[in-house]
Amino acid sequence: MVMNLLEVITRFPNQETCIDHLEALRWHNKPQCPYCKSEQSSKRVGTQRYQCHGCNSAYSVLVGTIFESTKLELPKWFLAISLILNAKKGLSSRQLGRDLGINRNTAWYLQMRIRKAMQEGDDQGLFKGIVEADETYIGGAQRNHSKQKRQARRESGLNFTGMQHKQAVIGILERAGRIKMQVLEKANGRNIKPIIEQTVDKEASLVTDGFGGYAGLAKTYKEHQVLNKEKEEYVRGEYHTNTLEGFWTLLKRGIYGQYHKVSIRHLQSYLNEFTFKYNHINTITEITNRILTCFSTEV
Repeated sequence: MVMNLLEVITRFPNQETCIDHLEALRWHNKPQCPYCKSEQSSKRVGTQRYQCHGCNSAYSVLVGTIFESTKLELPKWFLAISLILNAKKGLSSRQLGRDLGINRNTAWYLQMRIRKAMQEGDDQGLFKGIVEADETYIGGAQRNHSKQKRQARRESGLNFTGMQHKQAVIGILERAGRIKMQVLEKANGRNIKPIIEQTVDKEASLVTDGFGGYAGLAKTYKEHQVLNKEKEEYVRGEYHTNTLEGFWTLLKRGIYGQYHKVSIRHLQSYLNEFTFKYNHINTITEITNRILTCFSTEV
């Protein structure tokens, strides 16, 4: 499991221990100037900052990370990371604020920066084996929206036809334990196919339902299993989309139960959080260092 709160408090009781941990992760205890990349630096007496001998700049390990320029002490950042990772269905900014003794706006700011660091890079390799693809829709019925909100959504240019004007999201799941989610401008083949083709290996076995947005993928992939759910065909041997549909249930419980509502502008950030936690759930002893290493890079 992820490092619990007692372990975080014990290992990182103050600013100095947090800085030392980040320096070990980012630099392997060999400081490097983030501006000129020189390794010739000296530590300023009585501080956690360094003076570069190459460009004469002063810097710390926080430069270029989500921690840069923060006024909140790092132990609370580390606690926030642990709380968010342990919250399977998400954690509201109000609850995080109460847990850390900070106001809701500060807690929301922490969450958004942490979610940005959770954004997966493109260096994980293409999805292989059996890969499930499915679309879902997030949001409430248009009739429940205010007049101003309906007008803003029309002006945004995003398409909200069908599914009670909810926002379309595509999900691609590799049975080996990885998932990718992306907000769609519109749920159609023009938007869906490029995402699948950039994510899934052509030798993979792709499984989808009969939605028209997936039509034609059989020409690209070695195997494309299309389930006819209109005729109640949900499983064909080992081919199904049950794993992904189960994830949709978890995602929606988190969004509706914890966050209650999510703006279209920030929806992808929330998806990044759920994606990161799913993709790294099996790295039991490494997950905390994995996420802190992610935070120690430029974001």
